[in-house]
Amino acid sequence: MTRGLQPSIASLIGLCLGSGSAASVSLLVPEWSPLLGIVAAVVGCGAWVLAGAAVYGRAGMLLFLPALAALPGGGWLALGGWTVAAAIGLWVLHQRAAVGDPAQIRSLRAELRDAEHERTLLHRHIQRYPVLLEACLELSAVRELGQFAHVLCQGTRELLPGITCVRVFLGTIERQSCLASVNAEGNPHPGEAGVDQFYVACEARPLIRRNGREVHLLIPLRGDRRQGDNNETLRGVLEVQLTTDDVGDRLALELLGALGRLGGLGLAAVDLVNQARSLALRDDLTGLFGQHEFLRRLDEQAAACRRHDVELGVIMCDMDHLKRFNDRHGHPAGDTALRQVAAILTRVLPDDAIVCRYGGEEFAAIIVSRPLARMELIAKAVRAAIADEPVAVGEQAVRVTASLGVAVMGAEENPRATLQRADAACYAAKAAGRNRVELAS
Repeated sequence: MTRGLQPSIASLIGLCLGSGSAASVSLLVPEWSPLLGIVAAVVGCGAWVLAGAAVYGRAGMLLFLPALAALPGGGWLALGGWTVAAAIGLWVLHQRAAVGDPAQIRSLRAELRDAEHERTLLHRHIQRYPVLLEACLELSAVRELGQFAHVLCQGTRELLPGITCVRVFLGTIERQSCLASVNAEGNPHPGEAGVDQFYVACEARPLIRRNGREVHLLIPLRGDRRQGDNNETLRGVLEVQLTTDDVGDRLALELLGALGRLGGLGLAAVDLVNQARSLALRDDLTGLFGQHEFLRRLDEQAAACRRHDVELGVIMCDMDHLKRFNDRHGHPAGDTALRQVAAILTRVLPDDAIVCRYGGEEFAAIIVSRPLARMELIAKAVRAAIADEPVAVGEQAVRVTASLGVAVMGAEENPRATLQRADAACYAAKAAGRNRVELAS
């Protein structure tokens, strides 16, 4: 190799090394703009050309213009170097445009982190669906309101982490009672129904309140939707307090919404079972009419009394402290007490009276063609007979009592309203000390 070619070959190698290193640096440093990448490539090439010119003393290697490229020693080489530098600069610009600027890269990285977080939470929630299925199966098997509330409360607590409190309210639009509750430690945490609970029960719409990461959720539970806006329709509210983030919040609401719908179906099943029980013509324990038959006959008797212009009276009879009696002497003894009270009502009330077991320890009777004063005397005779006839419990004779309320239907009054007034008078008798008779106002 001649000495004249050595500067050219050395400069050519320098051009390639300078251009490649400048381009690599511009790509590896995302904070650089495309313009800085081009400048780096051009300066890199120029630095190697300058170094070659200084070592070999060929000033022609610094020339750029094509018109001077014919000078001895390296004009063409200089022109080629600058051209390679420009091409590498354009390639860097193209690559950076394809990848995007640093702000876009940071945004994409943040979106990827959020997507990964959401995927993790989604996987965690998918693992909760067997718990949701188990709660559904348990809800479908219950037949009592208290058991339903307990199962729903426990199922909600097991469904999601971060739940601090769960309450289940059941009742009607006008009255909601907390039948089950649990906190984060698994202990009961009851509460009173407030404005929010009554709103959700009435409107059948969920209510969500947020305070930072704290979420307070009220989910409606509906029993028999066919009854529409009937005030007596069985309704409920699932109250949940939990701590979560934005993504977990959305997924948690979806799971709790699904559980709320399942709870509504379970409540409807329990409601239907209770209705079926009340549809029985006779009560199995006492042999008296059931509630459904009693209400049907109440409407019939009210229409007949209006046609014949005679009074219709209603007596409500509620045994005093039957739960305490059952706890002390056992449920078989309580059943004996119920049968005995039913027998006393049948014996003491007039022969034309219609008597029923209204529910639990409550009894009701319809008596026609008797004024209020006569109705009061009949009720007092019933009260005295119950108090004077103890219940045989083994070798013991245990005294039981009852509170009674009396009402007579007004000229324009609905018979169901008369029944409610008699029931209110019965509760007034209990509040006044029990074992007494009160007249409805």
